Amino acid sequence: VPISECVCKSIPEYASVDVCDCGRYITVYAGDDESEYKFDSASASVVSIKNNGKELLTTPIRPTVWRAPTDNDRNIKWQWMNNAYNRAEVKCYECAVSENTGKYVKINAKISLGSYTNDPILKADVTYTVFAKGGLKIDYDVKVKEGLPFLPRFGIEFAMPEGSENMKYFGYGPMESYVDKRLAARMGEFSSTVTANHEPYVFPQENSSHWGCKWAAVSSVAGQGLLFTSASGDFTFNASHYSAAQLTEAKHEYELVRSKETFVNLDYKQSGIGSNSCGPGLAEQFQFNEKEFKFSIKLMPVFINNVNPYKEIYKR
Repeated sequence: VPISECVCKSIPEYASVDVCDCGRYITVYAGDDESEYKFDSASASVVSIKNNGKELLTTPIRPTVWRAPTDNDRNIKWQWMNNAYNRAEVKCYECAVSENTGKYVKINAKISLGSYTNDPILKADVTYTVFAKGGLKIDYDVKVKEGLPFLPRFGIEFAMPEGSENMKYFGYGPMESYVDKRLAARMGEFSSTVTANHEPYVFPQENSSHWGCKWAAVSSVAGQGLLFTSASGDFTFNASHYSAAQLTEAKHEYELVRSKETFVNLDYKQSGIGSNSCGPGLAEQFQFNEKEFKFSIKLMPVFINNVNPYKEIYKR
């Protein structure tokens, strides 16, 4: 297995980054990548990623703990909702540029995730690193409040624009796979469309995630999009034309209205699926009960046919 190398070592001497800190918004320009990253310091979120003039986000990148309850979440979902997992919003305590070397820019933030009527579910230190060549790395150092039920997931979610239809990943596929539901899947490289990556359960719910991913990508027909890798280990990937909110609210498959956007989830972990619709509760070994953890995920604007994702996964 190749040894991890720092992204900075692969940045050419001539490449550089510039930053514009204009009050609420911080914009970082990665000249060699022809990319632009815009941060909202009020919410500590990435609100725009442009590459070669094309916008690659239609919603901000934000952390989430919520998944649309499955049939097997029929009991635990009430505890999740009572603790506002489904209503959690980001609160930002501070967000500012902390380092600019010319090869990369770092932005540090402190946030919490919770509802207005409950104590925070978790608190996190967040570090955004924009490289002159190599994309955006997001590092989370998370502490979850004691006494809460296990989390459905922790990861980031965002939407990409219409036309972001092609998806590729190296992980467990081609069907959906989860930590306790993957024996029918196999590890490999898979290509599909976002439209096809949907399991039409009679009762809409979390579906079609892919566990154990080394890398994943979502792109247009022309190949322009985002490549995802993680410096903290395997991750779970999903791309769908239905948001977690849509899947939560709909009671029947026919009620779902397909969005033109593509909703992407990149998870540090998800709790297992279990069999609690007619059997026992989810086994403790598959519950996401960690109270302290770190998660690192990298988003790289690419033309997918011009990049080797297997080389990128070993860059930290």
